Amino acid sequence: MRRFADTATGEVKEYADLDDDRRPAYNFPGGFTAISNRIGLQILSKDSGLTPSDRDVLALHVHGPEKRGDVLRWPRAKMAEYVGISARTVATAIKRLTKAGLLIEAERHGRVIYYRVSPHHASRGGGDQQREDAADYRLPVVPGLPERKGRTA
Repeated sequence: MRRFADTATGEVKEYADLDDDRRPAYNFPGGFTAISNRIGLQILSKDSGLTPSDRDVLALHVHGPEKRGDVLRWPRAKMAEYVGISARTVATAIKRLTKAGLLIEAERHGRVIYYRVSPHHASRGGGDQQREDAADYRLPVVPGLPERKGRTA
């Protein structure tokens, strides 16, 4: 039992401590990523111009094992082994996804470039952080679909 004082009356009241009995509304393991449904559906469209390998490489960047999820610091060979495709296919997918604006160059270490997913498509930051991040980048354009003018919800 916990005791609290009512500030209006000064009366002390007892409350049962529910900390031990509380259960979260959801119990997903790992981190959480907010993803744009509109862009996600465009990516899945048969007319998107993206291959299943492109989608796999993008998904690996979105749901990657890095702690904050901002940058996937894996070499292409490791991505290829994880997804089950060749390193050349990973390189082609990254090129296509970068051109579309779905992946963004995040870091450069000599000749090695690491990418992160566009904050317009996915973010592990809160709403304010996502808005701030997205303000710096163009909206992604899925290759096979016409570009939409302006922002839509």
